[in-house]
Amino acid sequence: MEENVIVFVFIGIIIFLGIFFWILEIFSNSKKYIELKPQFDTLDRQREDHEIRVKKFEEALIIAKKDIDKITRQRSMGFPWLASAYADYFALRDIKREEYLKTKKHPAYTAAETVREIKDEKRELVKENRIIKYKINYFEKLFPWLNELIAEDEEDITANIASDTMEDSTEDTVKAFLTPEEYRNLSSVERNQTALDRYLKNRNKSKWAIGRDYEMYVGYIFKQKGYSIEYKGIVDGFDDLGRDLIATKNKEVCIIQCKYWAQYKNIHEKHIFQLFGTTMEYWIQNFNQHGQKSFSEFTKYLNDNRLRPIFYTSASLSDRARSIARALNINVLEGQPIGEFPRIKCNVNNEQFGTTTKIYHLPMDQQYDKTIIGNQPGEFYAFTVKEAEDAGFRRAFKHNF
Repeated sequence: MEENVIVFVFIGIIIFLGIFFWILEIFSNSKKYIELKPQFDTLDRQREDHEIRVKKFEEALIIAKKDIDKITRQRSMGFPWLASAYADYFALRDIKREEYLKTKKHPAYTAAETVREIKDEKRELVKENRIIKYKINYFEKLFPWLNELIAEDEEDITANIASDTMEDSTEDTVKAFLTPEEYRNLSSVERNQTALDRYLKNRNKSKWAIGRDYEMYVGYIFKQKGYSIEYKGIVDGFDDLGRDLIATKNKEVCIIQCKYWAQYKNIHEKHIFQLFGTTMEYWIQNFNQHGQKSFSEFTKYLNDNRLRPIFYTSASLSDRARSIARALNINVLEGQPIGEFPRIKCNVNNEQFGTTTKIYHLPMDQQYDKTIIGNQPGEFYAFTVKEAEDAGFRRAFKHNF
């Protein structure tokens, strides 16, 4: 019994001491808080002042950025160093990657050298891109209506860009349409024909490829009518002056512009004006040899059908464009779909020492667009690979280089 009393007394003493020291700690902390409160208040005021300064700095930064953007849009054409500064910023990021590859635990010197080369090239491209953007912004400010024209011709722009980048490939382009097993096991005729068939059935062609096919189809139609065809749009790209095809027969010259657009789109009058203007430019350069630069002399060629501007499209013209085309004596063919035509170009090259090389090009080959058919005897367009090879033509090697 006495032992239990001692235990209870001991426990009570421990509890009492715990409560005592707890109260003492509270008192001590309260005293410290009272002593430090002025410092806490000062820090709170400093924090609030800092937040206000940061907010003002951010607001000033936004204003400064708007001012810089305004300057770059309006005056950057006269300050090419500004574009260089942008390019330097991106180059510095690549320098960090390069240094990392050289100094990491297992250095990758070859990769670092590759990054350095890419960095230099990228720097120039960024600079050129920035300058071009500045120029576009500058011209858009001067001529706001350019936005409408650019949006309308976006398909043509992307088409020409795609045509400029086709020759970057070093692979045999038919591989894109075959499995590795098919490429290894099929004969050259079967391999190339299979690739061509799949290319023709491909519903995901680029707008450039579709536009090129349409121009070739229109050229094929006029070729069947006895015209000699010059493919300006395919060969010259942006330099075609709005003349996709020039078809000639006897003393008649047809200046043809082709537009393969979605059927829901309308062709506007600016395209009609462009065709009329480029037809006049062609007349000045080719028919106006005696200096008759009068408009009435030009219209005689139009009325006599010696010079015929033709607008050939899968879409429809707006009412205004159609009425303007009639007034300017422009022949318009609307709602014209693309049909079947031979795609394989069979080209004859007369080389030195009297040798002749007969080569055929598929639509996906690198030199396809630049190859002109009809200048040499024996050249023609083939529907099938077998037709081309039976005539003694071999596939172009250019795609292997």
